[in-house]
Amino acid sequence: MATITAEPTKKRIFAENEEELLNECMKSTALGLQSLDVVEKVAVGELNAYVKQLMGEYAAVTRRVSDMMKELDIDPEIYGSMKQKWQKKMVKLSIFGDKSNSNIAEKLIKGTNMGITDLTRCLNENLTFVSDEAVTLARDILALFSGSVEALKKFL
Repeated sequence: MATITAEPTKKRIFAENEEELLNECMKSTALGLQSLDVVEKVAVGELNAYVKQLMGEYAAVTRRVSDMMKELDIDPEIYGSMKQKWQKKMVKLSIFGDKSNSNIAEKLIKGTNMGITDLTRCLNENLTFVSDEAVTLARDILALFSGSVEALKKFL
């Protein structure tokens, strides 16, 4: 009896979906880095050390996103300087009255969870139309975000 094997289904990759996912990856990591930069100046002790470590991890994954975007000739849609200044001000204001490590960790967790939500939504919407490499990169970022949320909980 002959065995019938199904043809593997080929994934159709669309440039606009790849660009959308990679831009969401870039936005998420850039916003995270910007927030960590502000927080690093006020966090103390173990939280400060963890934030510095996290900044290195965010920078590394941001470089991966940037490299993939360059390879695919995609210009990142990052925030303009006014929006970046506004975002930094909002981070500073959120910790202005209470610079305790607990409050800082809470704000970082909330921001990171927003990044997880946005990136997960974008990944799910584009999953079947992007390369496996882009999916892996997005999932690596989500793993970094999830791990940081868990690590930050000890500072609450």
